[in-house]
Amino acid sequence: MKLTLFLTLVLLITIVACTTLPRHIVVSPEVIGYSKNIYFDKSIQLNIIDQRSANHVVQIIKDGEPAKLLSSQDSLNNIISNALSPVLRKQGLALNQYATTKLNIMIDSALINVQQSMMNYTASNTIALSVSLTNTNKVISKSFTASGNSSGPLVADIAVLERDFNHQLAGLLARISNDNEIQHAIKEKN
Repeated sequence: MKLTLFLTLVLLITIVACTTLPRHIVVSPEVIGYSKNIYFDKSIQLNIIDQRSANHVVQIIKDGEPAKLLSSQDSLNNIISNALSPVLRKQGLALNQYATTKLNIMIDSALINVQQSMMNYTASNTIALSVSLTNTNKVISKSFTASGNSSGPLVADIAVLERDFNHQLAGLLARISNDNEIQHAIKEKN
């Protein structure tokens, strides 16, 4: 009798622990696949601007319940800056807040939207970044987007959603750093 009660209690605690949501999502993109040493004696001013109306990265919607919102462990501005700055340095750029060449990256959207039902879930995510490069009297504006969908039984696995989001964000940052038009505009004389 005591053993059955003990096993039931352990099972209940395990189920509750598995369904408890974390407070934050870990956003840590690892940018790979970018060209190195392409600039010589160039400096830029890097600005990351979050234009989203809300700071959360994950939104879990379940019928009859308020939405559960998870934000990143740090601001998305800092995360993108910390991921992209070393890439730009390895490409040969000096980051200088007084440089005349300005690279502005605007975060237009960065959201994982999860529709949770009793037996399954569907998740869709979208990341949209707008890039504006100003070099003397030349301005280039480009948009970079990534999106994806997933679904599965039971409850959405936050670790899988994090992984997919990080891969997509890293891919966008690599595309920005490898963009020929942006590279050409940076290389132009001031």
